[in-house]
Amino acid sequence: MKLWHAILVTFSLYVGINLEYLMTRHNVAWYVIILTTLWAAIDSSRIQLKRYRSGVGPVAFFLLCLLFWTVGFTWYLWMRGKIKAGTAELKTNDLRCVSCEELIDSGIRICPKCGWTQPVYEPVAKSK
Repeated sequence: MKLWHAILVTFSLYVGINLEYLMTRHNVAWYVIILTTLWAAIDSSRIQLKRYRSGVGPVAFFLLCLLFWTVGFTWYLWMRGKIKAGTAELKTNDLRCVSCEELIDSGIRICPKCGWTQPVYEPVAKSK
């Protein structure tokens, strides 16, 4: 997802939250913020965000997304798009276990140290 797509998605959610409040006087902002932050946290683990040079660690990302949602969620969607497109820069080319950070071979699906089953990641072909 390109940066402007991420901004558009976040802005659309923000406008939708405000329209819902104006029509029903029911504030759903915290529900949306908490649910999208939880989704981003779970999804960041699945796509192994910590393997990439993102500038933010997992705890800092969670707090950024929860406390400064418009910035944090937009950043996450943009970074996720870069990872899915295969353009995000890895911290290192070595594969690590999602759970314990142990170095593992590329052909191994189950970590020999902790037994965690590694997610299958197949990069999407770049489109022009």
